[in-house]
Amino acid sequence: MATCDCTIVYEPVQVHLHRLLASGVPDPGVGYYISDNIIDWDFAPEIEAGKKSVLRCGGRIKNTMESPDSLTGGTLKLSFCCEDPEIEHILAGSIGTITYDSASPPCAIGYDLPTPTEQASAVDYELRLYLKVVSGSTVTKYKELHFYQCLPAFFNEGGGQEEYATHDVTIKCVDNPNYTAPAKSVMHWKTLAAIPTS
Repeated sequence: MATCDCTIVYEPVQVHLHRLLASGVPDPGVGYYISDNIIDWDFAPEIEAGKKSVLRCGGRIKNTMESPDSLTGGTLKLSFCCEDPEIEHILAGSIGTITYDSASPPCAIGYDLPTPTEQASAVDYELRLYLKVVSGSTVTKYKELHFYQCLPAFFNEGGGQEEYATHDVTIKCVDNPNYTAPAKSVMHWKTLAAIPTS
């Protein structure tokens, strides 16, 4: 009898970030920032239980109705293999100061956290996480997890004495009723044949 490896793994490949306007819609003045430094991820959804109502007549139950559960938000945890000042800047709410070297074109080499005054002008962002679906040793397809509105967040400091310390961040994802499409307002996922380049 033939055997097969049915183990399926979802490996993170890229993160695409895009600043939002105060209205919750994508800022048309900037494009996506793309990083392939992502090495791990986890999403914990926040679910609101549906409401249940019972119709009684003469002391007996005649009808029971229950609305479906709904996704109201969630917590997204990401781990990166190295520091990326531009990602830190976007996740912080597009505030703080990026330091660049003198190369042409310049390369980001550092990031200074925002002052309390700057934090008042932080903006949210949308985030697209791309995963490759691996069955055995074969990549069969890709998944896009699209989070419509993420609140400003900062990377965890430290790393102790680890030889290969990762850079971790915990992001709060919330409902965004102003995002144009699709109708679901916290996040959605879809299957892709390839990862978009922009």
